[in-house]
Amino acid sequence: MKTRQPLRLEQGFSLIELMVGVVIGLIAILVVYQVFAAAEGIKRNTTSVGDAQQNGLLSSFMLGIELANAGNGVATAARDLGACPGSANFAQTWRPIPVMIVDGGGPNIPDSFMVSYSVSNAVIAPAPFTTTAAANADYTVQSPTGFQVNDLIVAVGGTPATSGCAASKVTAVSAADVNGVVTVSHTDPGVGATFGNSAMLFNMGPAASAQKVRYDLTAAGILRSTALFKTDGTPNDDTSPPPNPLASNVVNMKLQYGLDTDKDGVLEWVSAGTSPWTPIELMSGTPANNLIVQLKTLKAVRIGIVVRGEQWDRDAPDVPWSLFGGAYSGTFVRAGGNYRYRTYETVIPIRNELWNSL
Repeated sequence: MKTRQPLRLEQGFSLIELMVGVVIGLIAILVVYQVFAAAEGIKRNTTSVGDAQQNGLLSSFMLGIELANAGNGVATAARDLGACPGSANFAQTWRPIPVMIVDGGGPNIPDSFMVSYSVSNAVIAPAPFTTTAAANADYTVQSPTGFQVNDLIVAVGGTPATSGCAASKVTAVSAADVNGVVTVSHTDPGVGATFGNSAMLFNMGPAASAQKVRYDLTAAGILRSTALFKTDGTPNDDTSPPPNPLASNVVNMKLQYGLDTDKDGVLEWVSAGTSPWTPIELMSGTPANNLIVQLKTLKAVRIGIVVRGEQWDRDAPDVPWSLFGGAYSGTFVRAGGNYRYRTYETVIPIRNELWNSL
């Protein structure tokens, strides 16, 4: 008799089963990579938008504060400072211009602007001269607490009128006499003028602080501020102190003056390229009496900025932009992708002129 051997069952996977498993695994990996790519794109876009929003809000906040301070203290001396001679340099003219916009020359070319204000914490009203003094001599004025060492001062109302304003830095202040008269020693302003009893001495505050500042954009999209005075009170040549970067990826900045010429409470918006609001007209071209009347119509400034995100998006399309209801507009053209952009606008009242009767 022969014994029947039991059949052994085959164990393992066939080639077809292995191929099916590999295909399923590859599909799973592909899905994971697609999900990862989609999630990475969403993260990149969210981060880019967040960066743009942060830069935009920060820039708007800082610029809004500076524009709100424009004319602070200077407006109280507007009539006296209005007689100062003009200059082609904003740092060297003491005309009571709270804010001066420099037009870029086109929608895609950023504007810049400069502000002027007093940071004196002692006195902002001009102090009268009590005795006649040359520009390079000590000043005797009636102001017992109004001037301190290292303050930037401006003598106004000298003769001849063509050099009737002199800026210098306080080096010493005497004790006040019984009438509140003090003697102010100062650096030589380099002006050939004489200041009599009708002259006034105006305090701009500590010379180390910035009373005149320029805000502009570099070609790389850096928003920066530049103090127009050195620490010794002389005009800055952009090297001492150098420009101070404030924010990045700000690709455009446009501003307009808000005027109320007919006193109806409705503002008319004009650019800095519109006469008589061009920089050269404000700084030297407009006669002093006309300038004061003109500045009284300035009620506000509106500013718009365009900011860009940090992250490049290869799927982003052309991005159109506009500011001030289409007063300025353009398109960021897609070049194999694009950035994410945001625009911000705000209106800043020039309250120091608005609330001052001049």
